[in-house]
Amino acid sequence: MNLYSVAQTKIIEKNAMNMGCSGLLLMKRAGYRAFNIAQHSFPEVKRVYVLCGAGNNGGDGFAFAQYAYLAGWQVDVGLVVSPAQVKTSESVALLSELAALGLMPKPYDPQLCAQADLIVDALLGIGLAATLSSDMLSIIASINAFAKPVLALDVPSGLNADTGMHHGDAINAQRTVTFLTHKPGLVSADGPDYAGIVNVESLDVPKEAFEAVRPVSKLLHVENAPKGLTARKKNAHKGLFGQALIVGGDEGMLGSVMLAAQTCAYAGAGVVRVVTHADYAPLVTLKCPEVMAYSDRNLTDLIERSSVVAVGFGLSNNAWSNNLWRQVLLSDKPKVVDAGALRMLASQPVFREDWVLTPHPGEAAALLGITTKAVQQDRLAAVVALQEKFGGVVVLKGNGTLVYDGTEAQICDFGDGAVSTAGMGDVLAGMIAALVAQGLSLNEAAVQGVMLHARAGERLAERNAVVMASELAAEVSHY
Repeated sequence: MNLYSVAQTKIIEKNAMNMGCSGLLLMKRAGYRAFNIAQHSFPEVKRVYVLCGAGNNGGDGFAFAQYAYLAGWQVDVGLVVSPAQVKTSESVALLSELAALGLMPKPYDPQLCAQADLIVDALLGIGLAATLSSDMLSIIASINAFAKPVLALDVPSGLNADTGMHHGDAINAQRTVTFLTHKPGLVSADGPDYAGIVNVESLDVPKEAFEAVRPVSKLLHVENAPKGLTARKKNAHKGLFGQALIVGGDEGMLGSVMLAAQTCAYAGAGVVRVVTHADYAPLVTLKCPEVMAYSDRNLTDLIERSSVVAVGFGLSNNAWSNNLWRQVLLSDKPKVVDAGALRMLASQPVFREDWVLTPHPGEAAALLGITTKAVQQDRLAAVVALQEKFGGVVVLKGNGTLVYDGTEAQICDFGDGAVSTAGMGDVLAGMIAALVAQGLSLNEAAVQGVMLHARAGERLAERNAVVMASELAAEVSHY
């Protein structure tokens, strides 16, 4: 599914209106579709409180309130401005229709709101771009404090529809019905925690309204995820599945190399080798006897024998680590660059097309020379900037992991917070390396690796509240 920015959504809406879909018709469709979803999603509801703002989102709420009332629900409508301050002609028309039904909105009433079975958030919609006022923050806090089911229209109020960051706070919805387009902010950063389950309603606008607008990114739905690792013929042998080299493991950091190597083996690389300190090499094979381990003096020869090189696990800013990094850079073999190697790349930027970079937000900030907060405030802009600066394929890890190859940004909208533990990045990089070794392109390996990682994490999260990286490494082989 395609994802569109707020600006693009407004263009699509304007296109639809030019093709005969009036603004009033779109609002009524939005209210009707949202009400149908509310009926099916919250079947026990008899009383609803619809909280509306001054703009088009408020108009969607007015339309919802009409359909709920005509269906026999007890409806109360709250308005955070005076009726005279309602902005658009379409919203004014719907407000008049509400009044004709005897449902004239009243100022926001927390006590009345608390009595509802369902709260409908029609406060702000997609247009929010500035810091929330203290009054609005107070209203949002009170809604969240009720701990009532909330259905958000378009976007939970307070959430940036482009970035997924909130502006001080946001409505905590159990379900969001978003209109015309899906938005990146609903699947990135804070978005999934506030939006809950998301329904996308295109409101039956003509397909031609979308044709001239290129989406900012694409959603990787679970339906499109790999069902598992490729089945192997009976006559297969390890030589058919590539040779992966895992490089790293400075003092005290051998665990990251082991995790990457183990996962690389579990994910199907035919041969997995590790280059690390000579004293540590025997420990690698004790932990994972399927992996071969060598000292750094063998690095150049081992690189030449490899299908892919994954580097950075447990590397530090010292002479030993820098020497390994320089030798890897001299090679034209496909690379997966993670962790310490990303920090070294940040200090001496290089542009290449033969690698996958896998930064978390802190590493991305170092690579771009900005703050981690700035990365998280616009993850899509950050992943584009990283690829433009360093080339190749960039995987920006985090909630709504992004994969960008310079042409199309793709967002993973599944996974589980239970995997928020140390070593998960090592597991992901090892997985991507295994897929490259088996013949996938850099972009295909990055996308498939991200999805396999997320699916394995979800399965483990069904059994455990906290998932360790070593557990996920082994889980991959079950697919």
